Amino acid sequence: MAALRVFAAVLAVAGLSGVSTAQGNDPVSERAAVYMTYQSDADQVGVKPFKNTNDIDAALATLGSYNADQLTRGWISYSALVASQDPEFRANVRDIEAFYGRDRVVNSFASGGGYARSLKGGDDAVGSAIAVTDEDLARLYSSAAIVKEQGYSLQGYGWAKSRIRNGGQRADTVKVLQGKGQSADNLILAALVSPGGATPLSDSGAAGVTNAVATASDVATAVRLPTFLTGNFTGGKKKVKYGKEPVANQIASVAALRILGADAVDDARLSRVMLEPSVQSCMRMQNLQLQGCVAGVGQEFEVPHCISQHALAEIADCLGAVYK
Repeated sequence: MAALRVFAAVLAVAGLSGVSTAQGNDPVSERAAVYMTYQSDADQVGVKPFKNTNDIDAALATLGSYNADQLTRGWISYSALVASQDPEFRANVRDIEAFYGRDRVVNSFASGGGYARSLKGGDDAVGSAIAVTDEDLARLYSSAAIVKEQGYSLQGYGWAKSRIRNGGQRADTVKVLQGKGQSADNLILAALVSPGGATPLSDSGAAGVTNAVATASDVATAVRLPTFLTGNFTGGKKKVKYGKEPVANQIASVAALRILGADAVDDARLSRVMLEPSVQSCMRMQNLQLQGCVAGVGQEFEVPHCISQHALAEIADCLGAVYK
């Protein structure tokens, strides 16, 4: 996240430096920011060469600290953030609220069932979110390939061929980090959070910030924000795979709650709507396999393979399985 220092300058120009972001009034954006921070960290690990064991350990600590629960909730929230920008879906969520009353529809959406997605525009809203994920996963696979290739290239260096004698200790460290989880970068959070969560990003000032990032080439290369935020998203809409409809339902439900103000739902209930079991289970397996891989490899140049496989590529596989 070092490159986000450049982003800070842009935020300062936009008048967002020093903003207190964790207000608790836009929990969807707050969780989405964790997933976006993971994406940013993946980009950074992908472009930084491994010059010594400390560099490898730093990459492992950075990407290995994201746990399955927060990545699942983060991705569902991130997807909901995209879906909540759909004008037709927003209008129909508001119409339903006006007809039935806020408390009644909020409780219905908080169940995580298919009601929100059944509204006009619901399928299109989720389809856009899945299309954005498709673009983002390409970045993860690219970073994974670079990290893996670095591991191969390190075999020509003596320090990288040294025997690992603390694999178990390293794995234990990863386990502890995963238990704690990773926090969202405050600068990313500042670009997302909208009071009450009810304002579209395009109306909240965030678009101005992210467009400034996108138009400044030095910042755009350092902080690759999602294309749906920069206005450069050109993808169409994708459908979830047969049998994965519960994922689509949860995305639409969380999106509807953000439109109405997700702070109206108690955090425990909201967290349950965001935690899709199949995605969570897949990512949890990758958390465990990362620990096992780190414990089992024998030489330093093999650790990048663990990072590439279990902290990048197969995390992307878990998300891609929703629609591929």
